[in-house]
Formats: sequence, structure tokens, C-alpha cells
Amino acid sequence: MRLEKLRLEDAAQRLTEPFSMVDLVTVGDLTVSLYLCQGMLAWHRHLDQDELFWVHKGVILLESERGKVRLRPGELAVIRKGLAHRSSSPLRSTVILIRCTVLPNRRNGRFRLYGTTEPGPERISLREAASQLVAPFQPRTVARVEDAVVQVARGEGTWPLPEVAEHDTLLVALEGTVVVQTDRGGLALRPDELTVVPRGTLYSLTTTNDAVLVRLTRDESLG
Repeated sequence: MRLEKLRLEDAAQRLTEPFSMVDLVTVGDLTVSLYLCQGMLAWHRHLDQDELFWVHKGVILLESERGKVRLRPGELAVIRKGLAHRSSSPLRSTVILIRCTVLPNRRNGRFRLYGTTEPGPERISLREAASQLVAPFQPRTVARVEDAVVQVARGEGTWPLPEVAEHDTLLVALEGTVVVQTDRGGLALRPDELTVVPRGTLYSLTTTNDAVLVRLTRDESLG
């Protein structure tokens, strides 16, 4: 399967109404969407899914019954299942939303019901995390959503070894240029562009301009 590239800005132009949403890609049983946060959404909770909020442009206030965080571009937070929350912004702000869209009873028994003992959202800056990396080309896990991990890595040059995507893998360029190569061709990702490497695909990476790469994939420790 040939890789396809998506631009977040192209998707953002399709959002015309407050809290409208467009689905971008699927990664395993997760759906990656972009929504327009403008105004205030009513309090609500999801009993069967986590939600990850990653600001693309603008600024949002993410409130929960266990605390609140203000998120700016390149920052994210996770709302755990069962936690009442709402998002708001006085500006036109676009937000990447990652959540499970598979019915819980079809997820191989992984469904667990959480209550309000879950912790509140924690602000995570992807750029701050990248600046703290010591070794190049070594992904660091910065967040978890359902059974997947969000990782950040940075470096310039050819990554040490090609690897097989054990699971569907989302790649997002945060800074610099990331060239993704497979046996069916390749593509170059620039800031705010993304692609999904399908499960079982052998791929290699070459990065320039001290690139920062964000990766979403299933947590390998879960088998």
C-alpha cells in the first residue's frame, strides 16, 4: 500500500462551524480527528474511552472535575474515561482529537469502566519533551491513550535501521523534514503533515533540519 500524506491545514479549512469535526485517519482501533474549538462545549463524560487533545492552532481551556489545563500549539493532554470534562476557546482553535471508535465489547475484553478517581489532565509540551532528549533517533513515550503510546524523537540524518511497523503507526512532523521510505515509494513530511504506516510495512526514516517527529502506535509492552 502506498503511503498517503495529509496536511492539517487542509483539514482545518473544512471546519466552518464551532465544534465541527473531520476524521483524518485510523490507527489500529483509534481515530485521529481534527475539530474546531470555538466557544464552550457542555460538560460531559465518556464511560468507555480515553480522549487525547492536541492543539494544532490557537489555545484551548480543557477543564475536568479533577483540574484544568490551558493548551497551546504543540501541547496535549489526556482525559481518562469516566472523567467529566469540557473544552472551550474564545478563538478559532483547531485541535487534534484521538480516541477509540471501536465498540468496547468488541475490543477483546480490554474494556474497563473508570470512575472519577482518575487523575485530571496533565499538560504535555511535545517541543519541551523533544528538547530534553539526549540521544538522537530514540523515541520517548510522553503520553498514553487507550493501549497506544505517543512518542517524540528528534535527529538529523538517516535513522540507524529500517524497521517493520508491528502495528499501524502514525507519523507527524513537528519540526524539520521527515522522509519516510517504503518498498512502494516514499514521501516527505513537513511541519503539520502526517501519514500512517500500515501494520507489517518495512520503512526507513531520514530527517533534516534537526527534525522533531511524533509517533502514535500500539504499546509494544502489551504484546
